[in-house]
Amino acid sequence: MCLALLTAQSAAAAPQALSRLFVSPTPDEIEDVTVDWAGRTVDIAGFRLEASGLGAANERVDIISHLSEGERHYAAIRFPLNYEPGQPHAALVLCHGGLVGVSVDEAANLLSTFPGQCVDDEYFILIPSYRGEVLTSSFAGPYFSGGAQSFADRDVDDVRSMLSTVLAEPDYADIDNARLAAWGISRGGAVAMLLKVRDPRIRRVVDMFGFTDLSLPSVQAEAADIVDNGATPTGIGRVIYESSVEPWLSGSMTLEEARLAWIRRSVAWFPDNLAPIQVHHGLQDLAVEPAHSVLLLDRLSALGLPPGEVEAYFYPNGAHGLNSLVGQGPRAESFLCNLQLGPSGYCGPMTESVAGGIASASYLGSASVSRNDLRFVVNNAPAGSAGMVFMAPAPGYSRSGGGYVCVGGGATRVGFGGIDANGTFVLPIDLQSSHPAVSSFLNVGSSAYLQLVYRDPGNGNGNWNFSNGLCVPLAP
Repeated sequence: MCLALLTAQSAAAAPQALSRLFVSPTPDEIEDVTVDWAGRTVDIAGFRLEASGLGAANERVDIISHLSEGERHYAAIRFPLNYEPGQPHAALVLCHGGLVGVSVDEAANLLSTFPGQCVDDEYFILIPSYRGEVLTSSFAGPYFSGGAQSFADRDVDDVRSMLSTVLAEPDYADIDNARLAAWGISRGGAVAMLLKVRDPRIRRVVDMFGFTDLSLPSVQAEAADIVDNGATPTGIGRVIYESSVEPWLSGSMTLEEARLAWIRRSVAWFPDNLAPIQVHHGLQDLAVEPAHSVLLLDRLSALGLPPGEVEAYFYPNGAHGLNSLVGQGPRAESFLCNLQLGPSGYCGPMTESVAGGIASASYLGSASVSRNDLRFVVNNAPAGSAGMVFMAPAPGYSRSGGGYVCVGGGATRVGFGGIDANGTFVLPIDLQSSHPAVSSFLNVGSSAYLQLVYRDPGNGNGNWNFSNGLCVPLAP
Protein backbone atom coordinates (compact mmCIF):
# COMPACT_ATOMS: atom_id res chain seq x y z
CA MET A 1 0.00 0.00 0.00
CA CYS A 2 1.44 3.40 -0.92
CA LEU A 3 1.56 6.35 1.46
CA ALA A 4 -1.35 8.08 -0.24
CA LEU A 5 -3.67 5.27 0.74
CA LEU A 6 -3.11 5.70 4.47
CA THR A 7 -6.24 6.97 6.16
CA ALA A 8 -6.24 10.41 7.72
CA GLN A 9 -6.81 8.77 11.08
CA SER A 10 -3.78 6.52 10.65
CA ALA A 11 -1.58 9.43 9.55
CA ALA A 12 -2.67 11.51 12.49
CA ALA A 13 -1.74 8.68 14.83
CA ALA A 14 1.69 8.26 13.27
CA PRO A 15 3.89 10.16 15.77
CA GLN A 16 2.48 8.25 18.73
CA ALA A 17 2.53 4.99 16.77
CA LEU A 18 6.18 5.42 15.81
CA SER A 19 7.24 6.07 19.39
CA ARG A 20 5.52 2.85 20.46
CA LEU A 21 6.86 0.94 17.49
CA PHE A 22 10.53 1.58 18.21
CA VAL A 23 10.76 0.82 21.93
CA SER A 24 13.73 -1.50 22.56
CA PRO A 25 12.91 -5.20 22.21
CA THR A 26 12.02 -7.19 25.30
CA PRO A 27 13.64 -10.56 26.06
CA ASP A 28 10.35 -12.21 25.13
CA GLU A 29 10.37 -10.52 21.73
CA ILE A 30 13.95 -11.63 21.08
CA GLU A 31 12.86 -15.16 21.97
CA ASP A 32 9.84 -14.89 19.67
CA VAL A 33 12.12 -14.05 16.75
CA THR A 34 14.53 -16.90 17.44
CA VAL A 35 11.62 -19.34 17.73
CA ASP A 36 10.23 -18.06 14.43
CA TRP A 37 13.60 -18.56 12.73
CA ALA A 38 13.95 -22.07 14.15
CA GLY A 39 10.56 -23.00 12.71
CA ARG A 40 11.35 -21.94 9.16
CA THR A 41 12.10 -24.85 6.89
CA VAL A 42 14.93 -24.86 4.38
CA ASP A 43 13.59 -25.93 0.99
CA ILE A 44 15.71 -28.25 -1.14
CA ALA A 45 13.62 -28.57 -4.26
CA GLY A 46 13.19 -27.75 -7.91
CA PHE A 47 16.83 -27.43 -8.98
CA ARG A 48 17.33 -26.42 -12.61
CA LEU A 49 20.39 -25.42 -14.57
CA GLU A 50 19.05 -22.46 -16.55
CA ALA A 51 22.14 -21.41 -18.49
CA SER A 52 25.90 -21.73 -18.51
CA GLY A 53 28.37 -19.23 -19.88
CA LEU A 54 31.75 -17.60 -19.38
CA GLY A 55 32.73 -14.74 -17.12
CA ALA A 56 35.18 -11.93 -17.80
CA ALA A 57 38.17 -14.21 -17.18
CA ASN A 58 36.69 -17.10 -19.18
CA GLU A 59 35.68 -18.88 -16.00
CA ARG A 60 32.52 -21.00 -15.97
CA VAL A 61 29.37 -19.29 -14.68
CA ASP A 62 26.10 -21.17 -14.20
CA ILE A 63 22.65 -19.65 -13.77
CA ILE A 64 20.58 -21.99 -11.62
CA SER A 65 17.12 -21.90 -10.07
CA HIS A 66 15.39 -23.58 -7.15
CA LEU A 67 12.13 -23.42 -5.25
CA SER A 68 11.78 -21.42 -2.05
CA GLU A 69 8.36 -21.52 -0.40
CA GLY A 70 6.91 -22.65 -3.71
CA GLU A 71 8.34 -19.75 -5.72
CA ARG A 72 11.14 -20.09 -8.25
CA HIS A 73 14.28 -18.18 -7.38
CA TYR A 74 17.49 -17.65 -9.30
CA ALA A 75 21.18 -17.52 -8.51
CA ALA A 76 24.54 -17.58 -10.27
CA ILE A 77 27.49 -19.84 -9.50
CA ARG A 78 30.92 -18.65 -10.54
CA PHE A 79 33.61 -21.34 -10.64
CA PRO A 80 37.16 -20.71 -9.35
CA LEU A 81 39.78 -19.75 -11.91
CA ASN A 82 41.92 -22.65 -10.67
CA TYR A 83 39.03 -25.09 -10.46
CA GLU A 84 40.12 -28.73 -10.14
CA PRO A 85 37.28 -31.21 -10.61
CA GLY A 86 37.12 -33.71 -7.77
CA GLN A 87 38.87 -31.43 -5.28
CA PRO A 88 37.07 -29.40 -2.59
CA HIS A 89 36.99 -25.62 -2.99
CA ALA A 90 35.78 -23.00 -0.51
CA ALA A 91 32.77 -20.87 -1.42
CA LEU A 92 31.73 -17.28 -0.84
CA VAL A 93 28.06 -16.26 -0.79
CA LEU A 94 27.84 -12.77 -2.29
CA CYS A 95 24.85 -10.89 -0.84
CA HIS A 96 24.07 -7.94 -3.07
CA GLY A 97 23.04 -4.45 -2.07
CA GLY A 98 20.29 -2.22 -3.40
CA LEU A 99 16.56 -2.87 -3.46
CA VAL A 100 15.93 -3.89 -7.09
CA GLY A 101 18.05 -6.92 -8.02
CA VAL A 102 21.53 -8.17 -8.85
CA SER A 103 23.84 -8.48 -11.81
CA VAL A 104 26.18 -11.45 -12.08
CA ASP A 105 28.84 -8.92 -13.02
CA GLU A 106 28.77 -7.79 -9.39
CA ALA A 107 31.19 -10.64 -8.70
CA ALA A 108 33.69 -9.09 -11.09
CA ASN A 109 33.30 -5.72 -9.38
CA LEU A 110 34.04 -7.31 -6.01
CA LEU A 111 37.01 -9.31 -7.24
CA SER A 112 38.54 -6.24 -8.88
CA THR A 113 39.15 -4.84 -5.39
CA PHE A 114 40.80 -8.05 -4.14
CA PRO A 115 44.58 -8.52 -4.61
CA GLY A 116 44.34 -12.15 -5.71
CA GLN A 117 45.31 -13.94 -2.50
CA CYS A 118 42.80 -16.79 -2.84
CA VAL A 119 39.18 -15.92 -3.63
CA ASP A 120 39.39 -15.34 -7.38
CA ASP A 121 41.53 -18.42 -7.94
CA GLU A 122 40.19 -20.93 -5.43
CA TYR A 123 36.64 -20.02 -4.31
CA PHE A 124 33.27 -20.68 -5.81
CA ILE A 125 31.16 -17.51 -5.66
CA LEU A 126 27.42 -17.97 -5.15
CA ILE A 127 25.29 -14.97 -6.14
CA PRO A 128 21.67 -15.35 -5.01
CA SER A 129 18.80 -13.16 -6.07
CA TYR A 130 16.07 -12.28 -3.58
CA ARG A 131 12.35 -12.82 -3.95
CA GLY A 132 10.52 -10.34 -6.12
CA GLU A 133 13.71 -9.15 -7.82
CA VAL A 134 15.70 -9.73 -11.00
CA LEU A 135 19.01 -11.47 -11.70
CA THR A 136 20.82 -10.48 -14.88
CA SER A 137 23.98 -11.64 -16.63
CA SER A 138 25.92 -10.74 -19.74
CA PHE A 139 25.11 -14.07 -21.43
CA ALA A 140 21.57 -14.97 -20.26
CA GLY A 141 18.46 -13.64 -18.60
CA PRO A 142 17.03 -11.60 -17.11
CA TYR A 143 15.47 -13.97 -14.60
CA PHE A 144 12.79 -12.76 -12.21
CA SER A 145 12.51 -14.44 -8.81
CA GLY A 146 8.97 -15.05 -7.58
CA GLY A 147 7.34 -13.84 -4.40
CA ALA A 148 6.94 -10.48 -2.69
CA GLN A 149 10.01 -8.53 -1.60
CA SER A 150 11.01 -9.05 2.02
CA PHE A 151 14.10 -6.93 2.63
CA ALA A 152 16.65 -8.66 4.91
CA ASP A 153 14.13 -11.13 6.29
CA ARG A 154 12.85 -13.72 3.82
CA ASP A 155 15.92 -12.77 1.77
CA VAL A 156 17.83 -14.93 4.23
CA ASP A 157 15.41 -17.83 3.74
CA ASP A 158 15.96 -17.67 -0.01
CA VAL A 159 19.74 -17.68 0.39
CA ARG A 160 19.62 -20.63 2.79
CA SER A 161 17.39 -22.53 0.38
CA MET A 162 19.74 -21.77 -2.52
CA LEU A 163 22.75 -22.90 -0.50
CA SER A 164 21.13 -26.15 0.61
CA THR A 165 19.92 -26.94 -2.90
CA VAL A 166 23.30 -26.28 -4.50
CA LEU A 167 25.20 -28.29 -1.89
CA ALA A 168 22.90 -31.26 -2.51
CA GLU A 169 23.62 -31.30 -6.25
CA PRO A 170 26.33 -33.76 -7.36
CA ASP A 171 27.41 -31.28 -10.06
CA TYR A 172 28.56 -28.93 -7.27
CA ALA A 173 29.99 -31.56 -4.93
CA ASP A 174 33.35 -29.76 -5.13
CA ILE A 175 32.00 -26.93 -2.97
CA ASP A 176 33.52 -27.61 0.44
CA ASN A 177 30.74 -27.73 3.06
CA ALA A 178 33.34 -26.96 5.73
CA ARG A 179 34.53 -23.70 4.15
CA LEU A 180 31.60 -21.39 3.45
CA ALA A 181 31.68 -17.63 4.00
CA ALA A 182 29.42 -14.67 3.24
CA TRP A 183 30.15 -11.14 2.02
CA GLY A 184 27.51 -8.43 1.80
CA ILE A 185 27.18 -4.76 0.93
CA SER A 186 24.56 -2.37 2.36
CA ARG A 187 21.25 -4.28 2.45
CA GLY A 188 23.32 -7.33 1.50
CA GLY A 189 25.52 -6.71 4.52
CA ALA A 190 22.45 -7.09 6.72
CA VAL A 191 21.48 -10.25 4.82
CA ALA A 192 25.00 -11.72 5.13
CA MET A 193 25.15 -11.05 8.87
CA LEU A 194 21.70 -12.50 9.50
CA LEU A 195 22.67 -15.48 7.37
CA LYS A 196 25.71 -16.03 9.60
CA VAL A 197 23.52 -15.82 12.72
CA ARG A 198 20.89 -18.20 11.37
CA ASP A 199 23.02 -20.74 9.49
CA PRO A 200 25.96 -22.47 11.22
CA ARG A 201 27.37 -23.52 7.85
CA ILE A 202 28.62 -19.95 7.33
CA ARG A 203 32.05 -19.80 9.00
CA ARG A 204 32.81 -16.07 8.69
CA VAL A 205 31.26 -12.93 7.26
CA VAL A 206 32.46 -9.64 5.78
CA ASP A 207 30.03 -6.73 6.22
CA MET A 208 30.27 -3.63 4.05
CA PHE A 209 28.21 -0.94 5.80
CA GLY A 210 25.13 -3.07 6.38
CA PHE A 211 22.35 -1.79 8.62
CA THR A 212 22.22 -3.46 12.03
CA ASP A 213 19.36 -1.82 13.98
CA LEU A 214 16.22 -0.39 12.37
CA SER A 215 15.29 1.40 15.58
CA LEU A 216 18.24 3.82 15.54
CA PRO A 217 17.22 7.49 15.75
CA SER A 218 18.32 8.18 12.18
CA VAL A 219 16.07 5.40 10.88
CA GLN A 220 13.17 6.62 12.98
CA ALA A 221 13.72 10.11 11.55
CA GLU A 222 13.48 8.76 7.99
CA ALA A 223 10.29 6.91 8.86
CA ALA A 224 8.80 10.06 10.39
CA ASP A 225 9.74 12.11 7.32
CA ILE A 226 7.90 9.65 5.09
CA VAL A 227 4.79 9.60 7.29
CA ASP A 228 4.67 13.26 8.31
CA ASN A 229 5.99 14.99 5.18
CA GLY A 230 5.22 12.54 2.39
CA ALA A 231 8.88 11.93 1.58
CA THR A 232 9.48 9.22 -1.02
CA PRO A 233 10.62 5.99 0.69
CA THR A 234 14.15 5.16 -0.46
CA GLY A 235 17.03 3.15 0.91
CA ILE A 236 16.82 2.25 4.57
CA GLY A 237 13.72 4.44 4.86
CA ARG A 238 11.96 2.22 2.35
CA VAL A 239 13.06 -0.91 4.24
CA ILE A 240 11.60 0.23 7.57
CA TYR A 241 8.52 1.83 6.01
CA GLU A 242 7.44 -1.09 3.83
CA SER A 243 8.33 -3.83 6.29
CA SER A 244 7.00 -2.33 9.51
CA VAL A 245 5.70 1.26 9.59
CA GLU A 246 3.14 1.17 6.78
CA PRO A 247 1.67 -2.23 7.72
CA TRP A 248 1.21 -0.99 11.30
CA LEU A 249 -0.35 2.32 10.35
CA SER A 250 -2.63 0.76 7.77
CA GLY A 251 -3.83 -1.90 10.17
CA SER A 252 -2.51 -4.90 8.22
CA MET A 253 -0.15 -5.68 11.11
CA THR A 254 -0.67 -5.43 14.84
CA LEU A 255 1.77 -3.39 16.85
CA GLU A 256 3.46 -6.56 18.07
CA GLU A 257 3.76 -7.94 14.53
CA ALA A 258 5.21 -4.67 13.24
CA ARG A 259 7.73 -4.59 16.08
CA LEU A 260 8.85 -8.14 15.38
CA ALA A 261 9.17 -7.21 11.69
CA TRP A 262 11.92 -4.66 12.37
CA ILE A 263 13.49 -6.62 15.22
CA ARG A 264 14.18 -9.68 13.06
CA ARG A 265 15.88 -7.45 10.48
CA SER A 266 18.18 -5.92 13.13
CA VAL A 267 21.18 -8.17 13.65
CA ALA A 268 22.58 -6.04 16.48
CA TRP A 269 20.01 -7.68 18.77
CA PHE A 270 21.33 -11.16 17.85
CA PRO A 271 25.13 -10.99 18.17
CA ASP A 272 25.78 -14.39 19.74
CA ASN A 273 26.56 -16.39 16.59
CA LEU A 274 27.89 -13.57 14.44
CA ALA A 275 31.67 -13.90 14.84
CA PRO A 276 34.09 -14.29 13.16
CA ILE A 277 33.16 -11.06 11.41
CA GLN A 278 34.93 -8.20 9.65
CA VAL A 279 33.12 -4.84 9.47
CA HIS A 280 33.81 -1.93 7.09
CA HIS A 281 32.12 1.49 7.22
CA GLY A 282 32.79 4.94 5.80
CA LEU A 283 32.49 7.83 8.24
CA GLN A 284 30.87 9.96 5.51
CA ASP A 285 28.13 7.40 4.82
CA LEU A 286 24.81 9.25 4.65
CA ALA A 287 22.71 6.25 3.62
CA VAL A 288 23.56 3.88 6.50
CA GLU A 289 25.17 5.94 9.23
CA PRO A 290 28.32 4.58 10.93
CA ALA A 291 26.33 4.27 14.18
CA HIS A 292 25.00 0.97 12.82
CA SER A 293 28.47 -0.56 12.86
CA VAL A 294 29.48 1.11 16.10
CA LEU A 295 26.45 -0.33 17.89
CA LEU A 296 27.11 -3.78 16.49
CA LEU A 297 30.74 -3.68 17.61
CA ASP A 298 29.67 -2.63 21.11
CA ARG A 299 27.33 -5.63 21.31
CA LEU A 300 30.06 -7.97 20.08
CA SER A 301 32.60 -6.51 22.50
CA ALA A 302 30.26 -7.26 25.39
CA LEU A 303 30.46 -10.97 24.53
CA GLY A 304 34.15 -11.16 25.46
CA LEU A 305 35.15 -12.97 22.28
CA PRO A 306 38.71 -14.28 21.73
CA PRO A 307 41.17 -12.06 19.83
CA GLY A 308 40.78 -12.17 16.06
CA GLU A 309 37.07 -12.97 16.11
CA VAL A 310 36.05 -9.37 15.31
CA GLU A 311 37.79 -6.93 12.98
CA ALA A 312 36.54 -3.43 12.16
CA TYR A 313 37.73 -0.70 9.79
CA PHE A 314 36.36 2.83 9.56
CA TYR A 315 37.29 5.07 6.63
CA PRO A 316 37.44 8.85 7.28
CA ASN A 317 36.61 9.72 3.66
CA GLY A 318 34.46 6.67 2.97
CA ALA A 319 30.89 7.11 1.71
CA HIS A 320 28.14 4.61 0.83
CA GLY A 321 30.11 2.88 -1.89
CA LEU A 322 32.67 0.11 -2.11
CA ASN A 323 35.25 2.11 -4.07
CA SER A 324 35.31 4.85 -1.44
CA LEU A 325 36.63 2.44 1.20
CA VAL A 326 40.24 2.58 0.09
CA GLY A 327 42.15 -0.54 1.09
CA GLN A 328 39.15 -2.67 1.99
CA GLY A 329 39.89 -5.29 -0.66
CA PRO A 330 43.14 -6.73 0.74
CA ARG A 331 41.71 -6.65 4.27
CA ALA A 332 38.54 -8.47 3.29
CA GLU A 333 40.30 -11.07 1.18
CA SER A 334 42.88 -11.84 3.84
CA PHE A 335 40.06 -12.38 6.34
CA LEU A 336 38.25 -14.68 3.91
CA CYS A 337 41.42 -16.60 3.07
CA ASN A 338 41.71 -17.52 6.75
CA LEU A 339 39.02 -20.11 6.03
CA GLN A 340 41.96 -22.19 4.86
CA LEU A 341 43.37 -22.29 8.40
CA GLY A 342 40.44 -24.14 9.98
CA PRO A 343 38.90 -27.56 9.33
CA SER A 344 38.45 -28.25 5.65
CA GLY A 345 37.16 -30.92 3.34
CA TYR A 346 39.68 -32.92 1.36
CA CYS A 347 39.87 -35.98 -0.90
CA GLY A 348 38.22 -36.75 -4.18
CA PRO A 349 36.70 -37.34 -6.55
CA MET A 350 34.07 -39.16 -4.49
CA THR A 351 31.14 -41.23 -5.72
CA GLU A 352 27.38 -40.85 -5.45
CA SER A 353 25.31 -43.03 -3.17
CA VAL A 354 22.49 -45.11 -4.56
CA ALA A 355 20.21 -42.25 -3.45
CA GLY A 356 22.06 -39.93 -5.83
CA GLY A 357 23.99 -37.60 -3.53
CA ILE A 358 27.67 -37.24 -2.65
CA ALA A 359 28.11 -37.23 1.14
CA SER A 360 29.99 -34.08 2.18
CA ALA A 361 32.02 -33.64 5.36
CA SER A 362 31.54 -30.57 7.53
CA TYR A 363 31.61 -29.69 11.23
CA LEU A 364 30.12 -27.73 14.09
CA GLY A 365 32.01 -26.20 16.99
CA SER A 366 35.75 -25.69 16.66
CA ALA A 367 39.10 -27.43 16.28
CA SER A 368 40.16 -26.25 19.75
CA VAL A 369 41.47 -29.03 21.97
CA SER A 370 40.75 -27.04 25.15
CA ARG A 371 37.15 -26.27 24.14
CA ASN A 372 36.65 -29.86 22.97
CA ASP A 373 33.39 -28.93 21.23
CA LEU A 374 33.99 -30.41 17.77
CA ARG A 375 31.13 -32.25 16.12
CA PHE A 376 31.79 -34.07 12.86
CA VAL A 377 28.93 -33.49 10.41
CA VAL A 378 28.15 -35.17 7.11
CA ASN A 379 25.50 -33.80 4.75
CA ASN A 380 23.76 -35.40 1.75
CA ALA A 381 24.16 -38.97 3.04
CA PRO A 382 21.35 -41.49 2.42
CA ALA A 383 18.46 -40.68 4.77
CA GLY A 384 17.73 -43.42 7.29
CA SER A 385 21.03 -45.22 6.79
CA ALA A 386 23.79 -45.59 9.39
CA GLY A 387 27.52 -45.18 9.49
CA MET A 388 30.80 -45.26 11.39
CA VAL A 389 33.42 -42.54 11.75
CA PHE A 390 37.13 -43.24 11.46
CA MET A 391 39.93 -40.92 12.57
CA ALA A 392 43.57 -41.10 11.49
CA PRO A 393 46.79 -39.08 11.81
CA ALA A 394 47.22 -38.90 8.02
CA PRO A 395 45.11 -38.79 4.84
CA GLY A 396 44.78 -41.49 2.23
CA TYR A 397 42.92 -42.29 -0.97
CA SER A 398 42.12 -45.84 -1.97
CA ARG A 399 39.20 -47.67 -3.51
CA SER A 400 36.79 -49.56 -1.23
CA GLY A 401 33.19 -50.67 -1.65
CA GLY A 402 31.23 -48.07 -3.55
CA GLY A 403 33.67 -45.24 -2.91
CA TYR A 404 37.07 -44.22 -1.57
CA VAL A 405 38.84 -44.37 1.77
CA CYS A 406 40.28 -40.94 2.61
CA VAL A 407 41.97 -41.76 5.95
CA GLY A 408 45.44 -43.23 6.03
CA GLY A 409 47.36 -45.65 8.23
CA GLY A 410 46.44 -45.85 11.88
CA ALA A 411 42.73 -45.15 11.25
CA THR A 412 40.61 -45.92 14.31
CA ARG A 413 36.85 -46.12 14.69
CA VAL A 414 35.69 -43.32 17.00
CA GLY A 415 31.90 -43.66 16.85
CA PHE A 416 28.84 -44.63 14.92
CA GLY A 417 25.23 -43.51 14.53
CA GLY A 418 22.26 -42.99 12.27
CA ILE A 419 21.67 -40.61 9.38
CA ASP A 420 18.53 -38.51 9.86
CA ALA A 421 15.66 -37.88 7.46
CA ASN A 422 17.47 -34.86 6.02
CA GLY A 423 20.56 -36.91 5.15
CA THR A 424 22.61 -35.45 8.01
CA PHE A 425 24.96 -37.35 10.30
CA VAL A 426 26.41 -35.75 13.46
CA LEU A 427 28.95 -37.20 15.90
CA PRO A 428 30.77 -35.44 18.79
CA ILE A 429 34.53 -35.94 18.57
CA ASP A 430 36.54 -36.11 21.79
CA LEU A 431 39.74 -34.19 21.11
CA GLN A 432 40.91 -34.93 24.65
CA SER A 433 40.49 -38.68 24.29
CA SER A 434 42.85 -40.90 26.29
CA HIS A 435 42.34 -43.80 23.89
CA PRO A 436 45.88 -44.91 23.00
CA ALA A 437 45.05 -45.29 19.31
CA VAL A 438 44.26 -41.59 18.90
CA SER A 439 45.74 -39.74 21.89
CA SER A 440 49.20 -39.93 20.34
CA PHE A 441 48.25 -37.51 17.56
CA LEU A 442 45.59 -35.36 19.25
CA ASN A 443 48.09 -32.61 19.93
CA VAL A 444 48.00 -28.89 19.19
CA GLY A 445 49.81 -28.33 15.91
CA SER A 446 48.92 -31.76 14.54
CA SER A 447 45.96 -32.63 12.33
CA ALA A 448 43.28 -35.28 12.64
CA TYR A 449 41.56 -36.74 9.58
CA LEU A 450 37.94 -37.86 9.81
CA GLN A 451 35.67 -39.79 7.44
CA LEU A 452 32.25 -41.45 7.53
CA VAL A 453 31.66 -44.87 6.03
CA TYR A 454 27.94 -45.52 5.60
CA ARG A 455 25.65 -48.34 4.52
CA ASP A 456 24.75 -48.02 0.82
CA PRO A 457 22.98 -51.22 -0.26
CA GLY A 458 22.65 -51.77 -3.97
CA ASN A 459 25.56 -49.69 -5.22
CA GLY A 460 26.95 -52.69 -7.10
CA ASN A 461 30.45 -52.48 -5.61
CA GLY A 462 29.59 -53.46 -2.06
CA ASN A 463 27.04 -52.31 0.43
CA TRP A 464 28.99 -49.35 1.76
CA ASN A 465 30.21 -45.95 0.62
CA PHE A 466 32.08 -42.94 2.02
CA SER A 467 31.89 -39.24 2.62
CA ASN A 468 34.89 -37.16 1.66
CA GLY A 469 37.32 -36.45 4.49
CA LEU A 470 37.58 -33.61 6.99
CA CYS A 471 41.04 -32.35 7.92
CA VAL A 472 41.05 -30.84 11.43
CA PRO A 473 44.17 -28.78 12.30
CA LEU A 474 44.19 -28.95 16.09
CA ALA A 475 44.26 -25.58 17.84
CA PRO A 476 44.88 -24.68 21.51
